[in-house]
Amino acid sequence: MKDAKQELDLTVPPRSFQETLERIRLDNDRSYFLSGRVDRLIYDENCVFADPFVSFEGRDRFVENLSNLGSFITNYSAKMLRYEDSTPDSIVKTRVMVTLELNLPWKPILAWPWGVEYVIDPKTNLITTHKETWGIEPW
Repeated sequence: MKDAKQELDLTVPPRSFQETLERIRLDNDRSYFLSGRVDRLIYDENCVFADPFVSFEGRDRFVENLSNLGSFITNYSAKMLRYEDSTPDSIVKTRVMVTLELNLPWKPILAWPWGVEYVIDPKTNLITTHKETWGIEPW
């Protein structure tokens, strides 16, 4: 029997809600928000991305922003604390403990609990909202 992860075709958008859930898990396994390796096809082109600082619309901008983080981070780790999906509401909530080292001469290390609420359109199986929460104040 094949492993479910091997059966996923990551070259096309998800074909079911369950596939979207699995692909969100895979993204988190890759620490997509730190590594920049994100499954762009699980997001609607006009997905709204929000964090405590800013909100914007557009999958391509999000992917570009993630790819730009690489030069600022020299080392990182992420430990999944919570992953819950509410199938009737088409919402996934995650909580991750993030630790990273910044690419500065004194190599500061930052750590904080980071969460994301993903809202999935049940008709398209695509994420339409990606809202971050931080366990610390932004200022």
